Amino acid sequence: MNVLTDKELITEVLTTEKNLANLYNTAVEESSTEPLHTDLNGQLNQALTKQNETFKLMQQKGLYQLEQVQHPAIDKVKNKFAQAAGQ
Repeated sequence: MNVLTDKELITEVLTTEKNLANLYNTAVEESSTEPLHTDLNGQLNQALTKQNETFKLMQQKGLYQLEQVQHPAIDKVKNKFAQAAGQ
């Protein structure tokens, strides 16, 4: 029997929360009535909040490392996408 490590388990939780948010987003976009749209949008916001909480927990525990990028590198990527959008 394989046992997941804490990192593997919380990564699965984060991935599931991301997938759930994507599903809710699609449902909101495709909802045909205002009450349904409102309800689904509330569920989407809750899913995004939970996803963010999980992400922050992972960061606090050192399980999700972010790379510190210098400003010129960010500008380079922004320019790349701006050029692609202009084509």
